[in-house]
Amino acid sequence: MANVIVKFNKQDYHLACQDGEGERLTKLADYVNGKAGQIAKAMGSVSDIRLLLMTAILLADELDEARDGKPMAMKGEQNQAAQMATTLEHTLKRIEAITRQVEADAEK
Repeated sequence: MANVIVKFNKQDYHLACQDGEGERLTKLADYVNGKAGQIAKAMGSVSDIRLLLMTAILLADELDEARDGKPMAMKGEQNQAAQMATTLEHTLKRIEAITRQVEADAEK
């Protein structure tokens, strides 16, 4: 087991990791700390817990977007578009059925 010192919000934290994983852990911690720094700069003074929560949400959003290539906001728009397409398709089928019925009644 290896020990690594990482920084978060200007504080050092001692973390344990598997042998050979220290460099990766340090790089990941630096990335997280960088995101936290961006948030802290934009928000001003916030508690470590709030900063950590906001950083985790930002990283979760990045991960979600990386998984399917679409921001969360676009997913809602796509769901709405799919629902509208389904409704339109259903409506067109009803119109076609009514048209056929009217034509059949007119032939009688």
